[in-house]
Amino acid sequence: MGSVNCNKLAKAGQACQASLANKTIPSTDSEVSIDVPPESEEFDVVVIGCGCAGMAAAIEAKHTGKKPVILEKMPAPAGNTIYAGGIICATGTYVQKQQGIQDSLEQFYKDMMAVSKEKGDAELTRMYVERSSEQIRWLSEVCGVKFRPIEKEIWPMLQRWHVVDAPIHPAGAHLSQCMLDTVRKLGIPVRFNAKAIELTKGSNLSCSGVMVVQNGKPMEIKARGGVVIATGGFSANRELLDRHIGKGAARMPNRGSSCLTGENITLTEPFSPMLVNMDQFHGGPIHGPTKANPSILVNYGIVVTYDGARFVDEASTYVAIAKALPKLILTNKAMIIIDDQVTGMSTVDDRIKRYERAGAKFYRANSVSELAAEAGLPADALVKTVDEYNAAVKAGKANLLAPPNTLKNPRQIAKA
Repeated sequence: MGSVNCNKLAKAGQACQASLANKTIPSTDSEVSIDVPPESEEFDVVVIGCGCAGMAAAIEAKHTGKKPVILEKMPAPAGNTIYAGGIICATGTYVQKQQGIQDSLEQFYKDMMAVSKEKGDAELTRMYVERSSEQIRWLSEVCGVKFRPIEKEIWPMLQRWHVVDAPIHPAGAHLSQCMLDTVRKLGIPVRFNAKAIELTKGSNLSCSGVMVVQNGKPMEIKARGGVVIATGGFSANRELLDRHIGKGAARMPNRGSSCLTGENITLTEPFSPMLVNMDQFHGGPIHGPTKANPSILVNYGIVVTYDGARFVDEASTYVAIAKALPKLILTNKAMIIIDDQVTGMSTVDDRIKRYERAGAKFYRANSVSELAAEAGLPADALVKTVDEYNAAVKAGKANLLAPPNTLKNPRQIAKA
């Protein structure tokens, strides 16, 4: 259930990637040369990685009058952007204002730091918070991205989740398409099938460009103004996972893109970069065999072991719960129990539909004992767990359970 982004492509992800490569985001067009490349080229800015971050950097470079190029080792955008839910946390945005939603930058900042357990870079977090509304507007005005009406979620998302309004799922794929359309309109060249293999050094040991292999041919792409590395993480590189995070992460099921192999680390090693917080990662619950992602469903009911017992505080973020799983449960497997009080909510309905699309198993029943039988859990143990949990919630003492449930308004498991 706990996972690291990402290793083997899910079937849904493979279908999405095929669609992007062959239909919505072609791998070649008039801007992408598949001829034998020259020995070298020169640009103001070289961007490695054609994901959301890389395309944003290239678009901004173009707007400042620079000549950028994007290098992508895959035949189409294939990083985590196309697997993402297309959700951006922000406050003070035009979307919130249209709905009359009140929030404050200071509270958003405090909540962001609390989620990171004060490990986040305070200056960068402050910058993110203060510029978040500007970036939502930038995506809308520059890239044509539309956002769905905001719904109220649990802390820390509250009414800050800006979800890309997309005709395709996952919405991150639509975000990628909108940004790539903008890149093309601006005439920014994108070189697919161009794998960066070395950062070149100038006479003063600064980075002067990139050595790439494009369509099987080596060439140098010089960068007058520097190289932006936007290659994502290293979650598909088990050697780096083991080195920087540990064997627990290296044995987790991975989700999302299989091409995130850590070039941001390996390419920069000759420059002796300072690496910090390398043991920190974004994990999430996942159904390993199908890569179906329940994400925040963990906060809408209770999470139990295959013995039918609760083992975590369901007020924890799905990231914290997913990271705890392999440490607390040898098999790294658990189940989420919810009821029909929440299945009508769009957030919950979206996650259930993910399971349906992926063919991942989930179970429905009219009673807890029937549900236990369907799911293969010990009925007596699960009924006892749910009864104790419901009684504590009803008495306003859920925080005294072991482990506690510290949600502000926990729900009983009372309906089908």
